Amino acid sequence: MSSDRLSDLPDPLLTQILSHLPIIDSVKTSVLSKRWESLWLTVSTLDLNDRDIAPPYKKLFATFIDSFLDHNFESPLLQSLKIKYDECNVNLFPISEWIATAVDLRGIHHLDVEIQNPMHVVDFTPASVYKSKTLVSLKLSHVRVRNLMEEVSLPCLRLMSLENVCYGTPLGKEGDLCVEKLISGCPVLEDLELVRKCDDMVKTLRVRSQSLKMFRLEFRSGMGGGVEIDAPGLEYMSFKDCQSDRIVVKNLNSLVMIDVDSGFNVKFGDSEDLIKSDTIRDFFTGVSSVRQMIISQPTLEILYRYSELVPVAEFQRLHHLQAAFSTSSLQLLPAFLESCPNLKNLVLDFSVSAESEQINLTNVPRCLTSTLECVEISKLIMREETGIKLVNYFLENAAVLKKLSVSFTDSPMADEDLDTYKELLTSTKRSRTCQVFIS
Repeated sequence: MSSDRLSDLPDPLLTQILSHLPIIDSVKTSVLSKRWESLWLTVSTLDLNDRDIAPPYKKLFATFIDSFLDHNFESPLLQSLKIKYDECNVNLFPISEWIATAVDLRGIHHLDVEIQNPMHVVDFTPASVYKSKTLVSLKLSHVRVRNLMEEVSLPCLRLMSLENVCYGTPLGKEGDLCVEKLISGCPVLEDLELVRKCDDMVKTLRVRSQSLKMFRLEFRSGMGGGVEIDAPGLEYMSFKDCQSDRIVVKNLNSLVMIDVDSGFNVKFGDSEDLIKSDTIRDFFTGVSSVRQMIISQPTLEILYRYSELVPVAEFQRLHHLQAAFSTSSLQLLPAFLESCPNLKNLVLDFSVSAESEQINLTNVPRCLTSTLECVEISKLIMREETGIKLVNYFLENAAVLKKLSVSFTDSPMADEDLDTYKELLTSTKRSRTCQVFIS
């Protein structure tokens, strides 16, 4: 008879395995044997998804969850509660009671709640969640956070993710205050993600935190408004806000890396050029201490459009830049590189736009003559003239370049195509140690 290796494992290890399964699958193991009958009651993660439950068994499933939460509730075994539910089924389960039990009586560390069919936004989160002494991470998606009448106190919370959340009451004006209270009530918060929706009831988003180290903001569609960021300890920021009219960033001297993908809510034909130019200038000045930057093509298009009104900020500490330039904004490249006097690594995502301009790359920025060591250019097109000019520009002017890598949209290429492209590169390399890699 072959041995049952699974049964040879100790109970704590089996429980850990069950913790990685949806609770409905964990419950099914209770019929395997007497030993397995109650193992599911000791899992550390309770993962609920009401779509996993066939309609005839939903009430029975609710009974199982009640039993789970009532079982040895003083035990510290339960660490995480994940709830995904279909909004139309919310009344079938006592969601609020389950969350309250997990937070108040079981002292969970991680709470993750998501509406899977967000036709309507529901507020079911008990007030005690915002006063938990044990929560370390809180993730809410497609839910409502109503007016927080009392102060928020989450002394252990280090990670918070709020995705498509509505704040305050539908007709109220408490949205701004709700977000402020949530952030200010987390004295050790280090990681914050905000994905905003168009009707989240927030006019001005204020992110003020002394402890925050990582911040990701996404606001793709909405009605404008403002955002203020004041985080002296911030080290990483992803800024993908295309809707805010007013943007204020300050005290970001600890910032190491930024990922910028924003159109700064600029509309073609916008008559507020001076106001927009001040906003763009102040933003990049506020993040000018970064060492690594990723900047998108839409953002560079805006910078190019406002280049006569907005002098590019000086990035003295920047040593790694990844930028998406199109042929229509490539004329900005020398000026942008001039603002990065200590740049060592440059990654260019190149694209050919329908409205290409005549490119004249003649100015040589300081970094090309003194610090730039590695250049990588991707998405080139064989025999496309501007791309060839771009590659030759670096070969001719980069004095200390060690490596130049180029790749094409139709990679991998045949050997004869590679040889043809090498013939198109007519430049004499200024850096004798530079190696060219074509793929």
